Amino acid sequence: MSPDLERIRRALASPQLADRRPEGKHAAVALVLAGEAADLHVCLIRRAEHAPDRWSGHIALPGGRVNAGDPSARAAAIRETREEVGLRLDLTPCLGSLESLPVTAAGKSTGMSLSSFVFHLGEVLEQFTPSDEVAEAFWVPLRHLLDPRNAASRPTFRDGLTQSRPAVLFQGQYIWGLTYRLLTMFFERMQLRIAQPD
Repeated sequence: MSPDLERIRRALASPQLADRRPEGKHAAVALVLAGEAADLHVCLIRRAEHAPDRWSGHIALPGGRVNAGDPSARAAAIRETREEVGLRLDLTPCLGSLESLPVTAAGKSTGMSLSSFVFHLGEVLEQFTPSDEVAEAFWVPLRHLLDPRNAASRPTFRDGLTQSRPAVLFQGQYIWGLTYRLLTMFFERMQLRIAQPD
């Protein structure tokens, strides 16, 4: 059963990430919720295909690097969400934050850490205005992410070996990797389990 807004508010009430400018290489994402309180959706994007980008074409949460002009990680998440999909979060309630995570690529540290902030945009599933960094954006029902029928395994290739990574399928796309980890953390706050392959 999908968590309602009040349950999410309670689960995220503590602990909070300090809203300050982080040191070192840092990125921030926004987990933007919208829709009716009992049937919430989350904003996900499919990154545009760019050859040098290691996350090219991946499903992700809107966000990006914390720049020198960003007063805090949360400010960076708000700015990046506006730039990438056109959603304005400046006056949107921030429900809380998730623990900071180290960012890895192909199993190796990138030297970057990631902060995640959860916002509730309101009852309307607003239209997106994707930038050229975003191939598409969509609202995914939380219930879809929890439904075991949508669990999948995504094959990945590393060091000549094929490995399977847990994922959720949505409209033919794999939600996996760092995004899957963040959504797992989000649901665990409410003692819920994201769809997982057997």
